[in-house]
Amino acid sequence: MDLENSISILLESFSSDETSSSSFASTSSEDFISEVDEWFEEHLVKNKRRKVEDFVHDVVHNYSDLAFKSHFRLTRAAVYGMIEEFASSRFFKTKKFGGRHVVPAETQILSFLWFAANKDSYREVGNLFNIAQSTIYRTFGYIMEFVFDIAPRYIKFPNTDVEKLQAAESFRQIAQFPNVLGCVDGCYIPIRKPARKMAHTYVNRHDQLSITLQGICDAKKKFIDVDVGCSSRMHDARIFENSFISEKLPQICGQQFHILGDAAYPLREYLLVPFKDYGNLSAVQKNYNLKFTQTRVTVENSFGLLKTRFRQLMRLDFHSVERMALFVLACCVLHNMCTDENIVPDAENLLQENIRNDSQPVIMERSRRMDIRSAALRRLGEIKRIEIANTF
Repeated sequence: MDLENSISILLESFSSDETSSSSFASTSSEDFISEVDEWFEEHLVKNKRRKVEDFVHDVVHNYSDLAFKSHFRLTRAAVYGMIEEFASSRFFKTKKFGGRHVVPAETQILSFLWFAANKDSYREVGNLFNIAQSTIYRTFGYIMEFVFDIAPRYIKFPNTDVEKLQAAESFRQIAQFPNVLGCVDGCYIPIRKPARKMAHTYVNRHDQLSITLQGICDAKKKFIDVDVGCSSRMHDARIFENSFISEKLPQICGQQFHILGDAAYPLREYLLVPFKDYGNLSAVQKNYNLKFTQTRVTVENSFGLLKTRFRQLMRLDFHSVERMALFVLACCVLHNMCTDENIVPDAENLLQENIRNDSQPVIMERSRRMDIRSAALRRLGEIKRIEIANTF
């Protein structure tokens, strides 16, 4: 566009403003540039996006320890330890994008924790921490990759015999159920329709779009294994069969140890389920189911704590399933960090979120014909279950 056209456009803009038009008419051509500069400065300032200039320095640094934990879920020491590790990792990018300054690692981590803990949008978090929405999206991706990288330090099964005996003893103190390493279950995470996906393929039995978080927790309500990303249209037993942990459990548990699952899961020597109640259970079997339920409720409590701490899990608004899965995994890692520090959510929030949206009894969709190997594995589970029931 040439200079003459540019000037004509500016004159039309000036003419829409009475004050600007009258002052411009009496202005000599020599003062044209200064008038234009003043006009642009006035209108750019007027239309500038308003953000909190230094929220971290002016507000966050003045939080009490209790207020800090309330907003960011972790203690100040844990958060700044995480910031230091992130700043020295390959995931913290020091390259400038679009001419903007590099966002400090402190601001990036604090904004991510704020986003996860509260049901805020990218726009709200960006306005609060003075970060552009595009930068928020990009830096959150780096942070989730960073948390995924450190996840094996926080989400892991007991490895040694001593660790397994300690884990089993922690479960035994709940309801005297022996040799339990963990409890498994699935939890719905509501989502928006993923991009380039058919909506009906993610509809669960409550007619909601969701993905399933399969978690195995210990007696302290920490996750020791997580599998996330499968459509909730898929049955819990199918998700378990397709997960990596299902292949490793026989070696991890051996013949002595086991995990507990509800009636949706197949009975195995390493995966015990309750006796199905058709009205004819013996007193021994009823007592087994009672102690089984008292022990297995730990995983229900773990999901309740997870959703209470990280309110963004009420409904994920990400576009891709991969980003959803990364975010849920990051929340599970942060949940374990909170558990290590014995941080408990507010009692009022816990009461609101403690009932899971999929806590109703699960009924197998259809019975499938089992092959010889599957029948043999189930028989081993039945023998072990009866032996445990007779010990109570």
